[in-house]
Amino acid sequence: MSETMAQMGEEQMWAFELDGYILLPNLLGAAAAAHATPTALAEHAGLLAAIDQLAGGQVPLWYRAAYDGTEGKEQAFHTIQFALDRPPGRLTKEGQWANDLTVDEQRRLGYDTTSRPDRAYVWGLRALWAVDDSCVVVCPASHKANVHPPPSMSRAEELEATERVQLSAGDCLLAVATTLVGAVPGSALQECIFCDNTRFPGGASGHSTKRANSWIDELTPERRALVAGPPRGFGHDGQLLSNEQQLAPSLLSINGRPDAPDREEVWFWDLRGYLVLHNVMDRAWLAQCNAALDSPFAQANRRPVELSNSVVGTYPDYEGCSQTIAPAPGTRCTEERVSQTWAHPSPFSDGFRRMIDNPLVNARLAWMIDPGFVMTTCYTIVSRNGAAGQPLHSGWFYGAGHTYHFRDGQPRTEQVNIGWLLQDVETATGDGGLMLVPGSHKARRPLPRPKQTSCDLPQVKHMQGVAGTVIMYAGTTTHGVRSWRNPHRERRFVNTKAGPNIRRPAPDPGQPSP
Repeated sequence: MSETMAQMGEEQMWAFELDGYILLPNLLGAAAAAHATPTALAEHAGLLAAIDQLAGGQVPLWYRAAYDGTEGKEQAFHTIQFALDRPPGRLTKEGQWANDLTVDEQRRLGYDTTSRPDRAYVWGLRALWAVDDSCVVVCPASHKANVHPPPSMSRAEELEATERVQLSAGDCLLAVATTLVGAVPGSALQECIFCDNTRFPGGASGHSTKRANSWIDELTPERRALVAGPPRGFGHDGQLLSNEQQLAPSLLSINGRPDAPDREEVWFWDLRGYLVLHNVMDRAWLAQCNAALDSPFAQANRRPVELSNSVVGTYPDYEGCSQTIAPAPGTRCTEERVSQTWAHPSPFSDGFRRMIDNPLVNARLAWMIDPGFVMTTCYTIVSRNGAAGQPLHSGWFYGAGHTYHFRDGQPRTEQVNIGWLLQDVETATGDGGLMLVPGSHKARRPLPRPKQTSCDLPQVKHMQGVAGTVIMYAGTTTHGVRSWRNPHRERRFVNTKAGPNIRRPAPDPGQPSP
């Protein structure tokens, strides 16, 4: 096989930033991989080229000088260079995360999206070489996780937060060092961990390289904890922090109330940007809403959504548009909506108004947004057979208006969309409906394809479910709608939205207007 690495495409760069890993297939032949030494694998030219393309580049030595606009101040740069962090060797852990989840490793080899507004930094990388056919469990987007520690590998698979990546002998999986990965039993993998050797160009950070008989040995345990560790740091009680205490989110770890959020749900939401709740609506409630949509009142209030030529091409050819979102050939069939579903008179709106204060949904909104959230929108989507979908939108396209961040140990977002399935949705029967790009609520790069075809990226997930399921997703999670291709039933989907209670104060009637 070639020792060189082809230039990374935009889709590969986007996928690596989104998911925190990428598969480099067939870097070595099967025979060569089986006989290669660990050092030879770590020094493989193709691997090093991939590392340089994905995580290399130049970084200013002094961040402030790049932004304060001071005239005459020269901005010095250094080139990022990765070096082996430890001797390479066989990955012996099986059925569990291969990652070192200690605080030092998470910070030293992590993924930084905060120190610069214009780029992210990868501080550590893990290369897993398959010396024989192998399988790796990966938790996509976990390199950006804010909730620690993560569930076990088996539990993460139960939560459907993982992917299994099959590797043939000679393949290499390259991941951010903090992306959760683990070997399926029976795999044969060589592990090489690289660190950014130029992160601290003036020397090592702190005192991480402890020399024999150094002055650190003369310190008391308390002073050593503040300088070198481990353990490192003190808690509010003045006691040394354990690794688990350092990893625990500040609010989630101390919230022992009966209504405290489920830690695994918060982890999944922070990781993927969506959450699925099963069996929220019972049969009677579903029947009530579906009967309302069958009524003459609903039929009179269904309005088709305009089909934009800028999205699906020029009618009737739809040139360049994916059939995943296009209407049926030769038609301009679109989804229909019943707008402001809550505002319509009773009895039509009765079933839909129950969605305002559903306790299962609202308990999650309290920690996704804050306890003072408000419901902002409700409309119902009905799609007949052949109806067009919608291209991927939100996420990077919407900019700072749809933000997601983690503050005081809790997630915060400006908008949560709540999708209520009134009919079953199955890909196998031609159903379309909601699709998401998991993890895109934290994406730092735009979609690598035009809006007309981005829906066909392999990272896009079609959200299936039985009637009564609720899908909650952050407003900044990139999402769209697949076209509907089922002649036996309509798509019926209620979309409600919630956000923080941000209102301008009412004017004081006793004060003159400005």
